[in-house]
Amino acid sequence: MKYFTLKECIYSATAEAKGIDNTPSAEHKAHIMESIETLVDHLREAWEVHCHQAGLGIVGITISSGYRSPALNAAVHGSATSAHCYGYAFDLVPANGKMIEFKHFCRDFLSNHPFDQLISEKEDKKGIPSWMHVGYKHPDGRQRGEFLSMINGGYCYMTE
Repeated sequence: MKYFTLKECIYSATAEAKGIDNTPSAEHKAHIMESIETLVDHLREAWEVHCHQAGLGIVGITISSGYRSPALNAAVHGSATSAHCYGYAFDLVPANGKMIEFKHFCRDFLSNHPFDQLISEKEDKKGIPSWMHVGYKHPDGRQRGEFLSMINGGYCYMTE
């Protein structure tokens, strides 16, 4: 893992506040490493190039939610089938705060890479997300290549 640490991939303020053990199993740790090394690190490298070319300032990406143990997933009211519970999904926020640019960038980048889901989460009326959910694989191993937006708690095809 080039740009992210395991600690970043499993950290949760909710887990910390509620005393929830969010330690991944060996299998889930392997999934985290596979997801980061195969997809998320490459997305981060390409984002850096894009930011430099477009003059967008700070280039980093923060993981706002990564791996979730079953107890943590229940505490945050996550889907019972969430790829987060398997180490296959990460919610990402650009360090420069350029969410609409990051949304478009992620869509363009993932159009040329195998992945499961890109979800523009909690979009406002202008289509600006609160974070981008990047799923590498579905828990059953499939990669559906879905581009979705979550608006008012519901999913639809990704908005522009």
